[in-house]
Amino acid sequence: MRRMVIGLVVIGLLVGTTGVRPGFGQASSSDAPAPATEELGPAASFGWGMAAIGTNLGYIPAKLIWALGGSITALLAWGFSFGNSDAALGVLQPAVSGTWVVTPEMLRGEQPILFSGPSFEPSR
Repeated sequence: MRRMVIGLVVIGLLVGTTGVRPGFGQASSSDAPAPATEELGPAASFGWGMAAIGTNLGYIPAKLIWALGGSITALLAWGFSFGNSDAALGVLQPAVSGTWVVTPEMLRGEQPILFSGPSFEPSR
């Protein structure tokens, strides 16, 4: 089973990266400017999807460890600050928010990947 999954990932990566595109400096088939988002064929979509799955195999466990470590650190910060929730949330929010799953759009650079989420802004 493991060999089959690895084989499918490798085939998906190879098929997705071998799409035919004009080379650098060559004109495309039409003189019209290229659209902002390029339409992907089925093979390229499959390849990007498999690349996202492969990326998530390492990314999600790393994010989970990061979030668990941040949660424990936030609990310690809350305890050592005598129940100051702003101190705890300053650690907890960046650790548990952000991107949890990498998508093909993120791999293509169309969307950002935020491993650590936004900073906590205490209300005054």
